[in-house]
Amino acid sequence: MEQALAADDARVQKRAEQSIHVMQLAGRTYDEQRGRCDWELVARDMGMSLIGCLRLFDPSVSTVPVRSLPNITDWLAEDISTLKSAVSEKFGVVTADEWRLIGVYMNIEQPDCFMAHNICTFSRMTPDMYKAITRHKNDGLKWKDIFELYPIPNSVHVLRDAYHRFKKRDDSKPKTLPMKWSDADTRLLKELVQTYDKPGNRHELLTRAQAAFPNRSQKSILDKSRQIISKPQVITNDAMDRVNKLVDAYGKDWARIGQEIDVSPRRAQRIWTLHQERQKVTLTWTENELDILRKCIHDGVGMAEASRRIGTKTQFGCYFKEQSLKRAMANNTLQKSKTPWNADDVARLLHLVSTYKRGEIDWTAIGKDIGRTVSSCKTKHGELQRNRINSMDNHSQAVSHEVQKQYEQQQSVDWAKIAQQLDLSERECLEANQFNDGKIRWIYHPDEFSWDMANRMTTFIKDNYPKPLPVNYTAVSNYMWIGMSDCVKMASLLRGEMNYENKA
Repeated sequence: MEQALAADDARVQKRAEQSIHVMQLAGRTYDEQRGRCDWELVARDMGMSLIGCLRLFDPSVSTVPVRSLPNITDWLAEDISTLKSAVSEKFGVVTADEWRLIGVYMNIEQPDCFMAHNICTFSRMTPDMYKAITRHKNDGLKWKDIFELYPIPNSVHVLRDAYHRFKKRDDSKPKTLPMKWSDADTRLLKELVQTYDKPGNRHELLTRAQAAFPNRSQKSILDKSRQIISKPQVITNDAMDRVNKLVDAYGKDWARIGQEIDVSPRRAQRIWTLHQERQKVTLTWTENELDILRKCIHDGVGMAEASRRIGTKTQFGCYFKEQSLKRAMANNTLQKSKTPWNADDVARLLHLVSTYKRGEIDWTAIGKDIGRTVSSCKTKHGELQRNRINSMDNHSQAVSHEVQKQYEQQQSVDWAKIAQQLDLSERECLEANQFNDGKIRWIYHPDEFSWDMANRMTTFIKDNYPKPLPVNYTAVSNYMWIGMSDCVKMASLLRGEMNYENKA
């Protein structure tokens, strides 16, 4: 037993030494221009067979770079010729392991070699060969007998696959490509569709289209017409505004309006209808609207009909509100939500929210204090915030215009006068103004610092934004007529939240 183990160890050691020697010779015979080693010279120097040397070669530890040629167009003619001769002369019938050796011989990854060989040795079936093989099959010959008459380099399977592939081709019929629709023809057909298309009756459209395109088949015209009709078209706000103006000018003459905007009369009417629907839609729900929706839910009325009854909500808006009401019913919170908000509740909500920092609001505590659900409080607060922002947006342009006019005339701004002209408070004007030309810089310097300006800013903040209200630095910047970033930095410096660093 010990002698047998010793013999095995010696054989393994010898094989390892031979493997190292083979890889060294392969590295020395590697030709960078050809991209592979001279394996015939390696086999001769080793005194072994070519396949034996290839089996000893380990690409994972070799310094010879392996090529990757995944596309047949990456292969050179010399590589293809070498691959075909190696498979036919050196390996004969190729097994899976021998494909690995072929990859080593070619210095190309194994799957790439397999792919290239299959493509290059694929049998080309001719019509004469196809007819002869068909005749032999009808005579009862088997594929292996036919293969002896028409030998293919690979196997009988390649011949059989080539035959069946050729069988699917229809060489008897000439291949004609369909006529493509030019841009001019498409525009002409589109005009005909817009003018003569009638749902359920396209006889007139087809008659006129065939007269306009005598060289095209009826199927081609119908297919192209369906493509034009079914092509999705996004209705933009500009299109709705344009149709609305044309309706004011021409009335509901949809044929004329469709001609003006290059659409069908039916689509022009659809654009106008959508515009009217959007004009009526509101975002917030009133108690009257909620009552109508609840009645629709109770009566089993669909949301499309509910949208029509309410008049100011879309079908999707009714659907989402329906889901919200059903969840409220499931959580037994419907009775609390039905109580309308009064002015005292709104004032109490705003006061309680102002006592918290942004992002740290305890909605549960606020809901208990007011006697409403968390969802109701959040919804109402969001509605109030949106109304405030919308109100500020509406005033911003008018305030900015008045500020600009005053500043250009007298290089100063009288906020009391602007507030009186626009019927707003001074604070609302300060928060709404977006005109910033001429604002000065305020950079801290120990020798030039003005405590009068600092006290003026601090007093304004304390009077208008007492804690815990967040400071609106747009208003502070407009009041001081100093850049907002400098106001923020100076306020932080005065509160001791940052230290001055003289970077000059």
